[in-house]
Amino acid sequence: MPFAAGTVRDIPVRAFKLCGLTWFGEFLWFSEAVSNQIMALDPHTGLVEHRIPCPEVRTDLTTLDGYLLQVCGEQRCLRGLNPATGEEVTELPNPRPGHLLRGLEATRHGLWLGYEDLRLVELRDPRGMGLIDTFPVRHGVAGLTVSDSYLVYADYAAATINVYDLRERREVAAYSVAGRPTGVTWDGSRIWYCDHGTLQLRAIDVPGLVGS
Repeated sequence: MPFAAGTVRDIPVRAFKLCGLTWFGEFLWFSEAVSNQIMALDPHTGLVEHRIPCPEVRTDLTTLDGYLLQVCGEQRCLRGLNPATGEEVTELPNPRPGHLLRGLEATRHGLWLGYEDLRLVELRDPRGMGLIDTFPVRHGVAGLTVSDSYLVYADYAAATINVYDLRERREVAAYSVAGRPTGVTWDGSRIWYCDHGTLQLRAIDVPGLVGS
């Protein structure tokens, strides 16, 4: 049974369909699929400080090599955008065409991609998208983030945040959260997620992830 995780911070946002979430610079960046925009929010004030257009926003968001990387379109391609101007700088294909890519995170290890329909997370090399490793998970992925030791992903249907131990290669905890989680990110001490249900960015404390 999942543990209950109360939120320690809630930031309402003006949006209709929250998708991806990532940290970049001093801002929480989130993507919204009705306005087709990616927005930079100051977590101290709760105000949106910057917006860039992004046609066909779908699901998750991350940063790679200094630009924003957003899942886009019916084919779930990965579109790289200049965060200052919104100019498209690259586009990578969904390495599993026809499957529901919903989770995305870039780390020093590579590019992590989570699939809702396959219940699978893959680690790939962003230079050519070659497969490095695979991690079967118990639930459909709606968004994900990664530390050195843990993979954390959202299950939209069950309203849980799930923790996968990368060293032990197994899921070790699940947390019931408020609303419907989609995009997920980690600030070094707390997990943040997009609450698709109530249109808020929420933070929870997850024991054991600090400094992981």
